[in-house]
This record gives sequence, structure tokens and C-alpha cells, in this order.
Amino acid sequence: MTRIALLAHESDEIQDSNYLRLANAALAREIPVTLCFMEGIGMSAGRVWANGFGLNAAITPGEPFPACRRVFLDEFDVVWVLSLGMRQSFLDKMQILFTLPRTTRVVNSLDALMHFKSKYFTASHGDVWQHPQTWASCDPGELYAVIVREGGRFVAKPPAASFGRDVFVIDADDPNRHVILESLCGPDADRYCLLQRYVPEVRHGEKRVLIAGGRVVGQYLRVATRDHRTNVLQGSRAEACTLTRDELEYCNRIGARLLQYGAQFVGMDFCNPWVIEFNVVNPGGITTIAELTGEDLAPAVLQNVLNLPG
Repeated sequence: MTRIALLAHESDEIQDSNYLRLANAALAREIPVTLCFMEGIGMSAGRVWANGFGLNAAITPGEPFPACRRVFLDEFDVVWVLSLGMRQSFLDKMQILFTLPRTTRVVNSLDALMHFKSKYFTASHGDVWQHPQTWASCDPGELYAVIVREGGRFVAKPPAASFGRDVFVIDADDPNRHVILESLCGPDADRYCLLQRYVPEVRHGEKRVLIAGGRVVGQYLRVATRDHRTNVLQGSRAEACTLTRDELEYCNRIGARLLQYGAQFVGMDFCNPWVIEFNVVNPGGITTIAELTGEDLAPAVLQNVLNLPG
């Protein structure tokens, strides 16, 4: 029988998040689940361990976390990463997880967690999906030269941030253009910044499409209300929506390609025909869609990712 370890973000109490819904979906199918914390993983005598606790019954939001014990991750068939913890130790955690035996399946793959978290990968597969033109540099002068040379509006943002933080729309006439680029690149020009051609269609909304096991399982629409950002945590409005037949076929083709890189559970930000970015660490959408439609997609995500019978 498949045994699953969910690596989640540690908090004071259980939250209504992906780990809760996926854990309960697994327990409903009598699949053993252990909930672990990503931030505390370590290595002992060459074996990877985490602090966690086994689940015997469904969990609910607001419950305190039970007492934890050290568990060795090589004892599980599936290790599902739903948090990266503190950014400063991201590389260490990836390298520690890389030492797990090949018989332990990591969801999403370490390749996907490492490379899809940034926006570079999205810009490099024009044969499969359309993506706005993208430039990257740690030199603010170089990036400003792109704006002047190319003309028009651009989105400036960090390559690996999330939740819509530090995302700006600028052009050559913006009085804050220099300070924005300098701030994103850092005082010592030691950070990278992305410039992405602004997609005007996003004013009408951007769809978050959930893809599990290479197939679309659900979607919802995000419409910016306060500024240009469509992130729900930045105040955008979420609405239930559907995909056209062409959009569904397009997204499923993308999902099939993502599977080749081990990206098995992905939240894709999509403004047809543009793919804006992929979210692979802890893709938001399950709880939002449940709030909008009453449908819990966690069982479908679990079924597709683990190739379980219907």
C-alpha cells in the first residue's frame, strides 16, 4: 500500500490548505498519511528525516498540531512537497531531498521544484505554449535599455517571488522606472530582475488552471481590483469560470509536457493564449474553487497524481 508523507509549512494550528485537503482525500481512500514540516528536515547517518506525525482520522482547520516525532522519509513511497520553508535554506533542502533513494517518489520532482519556481523556464518553451517576451538581468541599466529600445509597457518582477510581491508595470516614461529596477536588482546589483512584455488582455482577468497528472482538474478566474495584480492575496476578485474546448485542449497539451519534467501538480496562470507562469510548490486553487463552487478537487488531484483507479 502507498504511504505518503506531506511536507507542509509549520504553523500553530492546522489550516485549510492543500495539505489538509490532500491528507483527508488520502485517508478517505485508506492511504496512510504522515504530515511533516519542511522547515525542519535534516540528515542523520545519510538518511533524510523530518518532524511529523501520522494521521489516523480526518483533520479539521483550527486543531492544534499533535506532538511530532522524527520520521525517515525513505520509509515512504511518496514524499509530496507543499512548502519550501525559509528561502535562505532552499538550496540545502533541495540537496538533502536529492539524496532520497530513487524508489521514493517526490511530488513535484526536484527538477520541477528547482526550475519551475522561477519564471525562466516558462519563457523557454515557445514550441508548446505562448509566453510574453522576457528579459532577465541583474543590471538595472541593461533592463532600462530594453524598455527604451523595445517600447511599450512591461512587467518588472523578481524571478522566484510569489503572491504578487514586488510586481510592477512600468514604461520608459514612468518617473519611478529607475528606482524600481534598481530596487529589484538590489543595492549591489546582486539580484536578478525579469522584464516581461505586458499582456493587455489580463485586464479582463487571468485564469488559474489546476493541472494534476497532466490533465486539467479545475479552474477559476482572477480579476484585478486594486491595481494590475491578479493575485487573490493582493485583493483580486475570484470568480467561477469554465474553459472553452480549445482552451481545455491547449492546457492538456501543456500538462502532458509538464509531466515530462515531473511537474505533476501545477497551478498555471493563463490568459489565452498566454501562459504567464507555473506554480509548482503549493499551487493555490483547491480551497478557492471549493469556496466558489462547493467542489473539493483534492480527490481528483490525488487520483491523477498517484494514478489511482476511479
